[in-house]
Amino acid sequence: MRFPIYTFDLTPKRRFKRIANVLRRHWPIANDISLMTAQEILARGLGYRDFHDVSQSSENCSQDAPVPTLPEVRDNVSTSIFQFLKSSNAAGIDDSDIEGLVMLLPLHELLAFRSFRQGQTADIGKTHSHGSKVRSRQKSAGVARGVIHEASDSDGIVASDSTPFDESKKILDEHELDAIAEVVHRKAILRDRVLCSVLLSGIRQSELLRLRVENVSYTNYKVMLDLPSTKADGNRQRSILTPIDAGLVHRYIEKNALSPGDYLFPSSKNAAYPMTSFELNRIMRSWLLEAQIDPTGLSFASLRLSVIARFIRAVAESKQSTVANLTGHISPVMLRYYGSSLNLKPKA
Repeated sequence: MRFPIYTFDLTPKRRFKRIANVLRRHWPIANDISLMTAQEILARGLGYRDFHDVSQSSENCSQDAPVPTLPEVRDNVSTSIFQFLKSSNAAGIDDSDIEGLVMLLPLHELLAFRSFRQGQTADIGKTHSHGSKVRSRQKSAGVARGVIHEASDSDGIVASDSTPFDESKKILDEHELDAIAEVVHRKAILRDRVLCSVLLSGIRQSELLRLRVENVSYTNYKVMLDLPSTKADGNRQRSILTPIDAGLVHRYIEKNALSPGDYLFPSSKNAAYPMTSFELNRIMRSWLLEAQIDPTGLSFASLRLSVIARFIRAVAESKQSTVANLTGHISPVMLRYYGSSLNLKPKA
């Protein structure tokens, strides 16, 4: 199916050229390609003869043109890249290289995808660039100062609860969190299913990356994670129950031959070290794109904030200690902060 490209996508520094530039910069073989070649490959992947065909068709692209799904578009672009490499007699490139390259392409930024997701119609011609006025999907946290800035350095040191929080941080709603979980479940990659479930338990990035096999225990057919504190002023250890069945995590540990002392999520480059934040963010980005969620401005901290907000909504009528146990925050100030983003007031 031909993907609808509008003139707005083709204006200088806009979506089409940006995607082509990413394709060119991350080209998987030593022989570089020009921007024009990258645009030709992308054009064929989107169902056009060449870039000239894209330019001509964009002038009369229907506002009601059907929009293929993001996975379908990725498959077609992958095929176009493969065909070009084959015609160039490129060697040493496998499917995983092409798949990794395509996952880096910001295809979700194309106007038809954004309008489709938001239930809007591209209003071509109403701006100087013939673009549509696309409603932003960003949701501001809308919170006050004096709260945690969920950032950690390479040593896993987390800022204190008094660090100012970035108010522009996006929050995902329940439907978007569920969409991420559904995408990961559908992909059926064992590591990703375990990783996603742990992430959606609301733990900190530094805690997740430091998890070892001995931190995993089983209770009532569920998984309990015992987390040594990574807070600068804390010595306590807390436990969380993840939304994952014991059989799944057991298969993951067994399949990867992990044993006590091993990191639960080791780096793909060296299993003696934990997964890096770069590796984690790359995986998260692929999930967001697959779920057709714009990853711009989203980070691990954003997802954690979204999960905690969902927890607070679920236990709004519970005692404050219950919320504190779920989030790892004892301070009433922190609980009021998280609750304020939902207009909730946890009970004292």
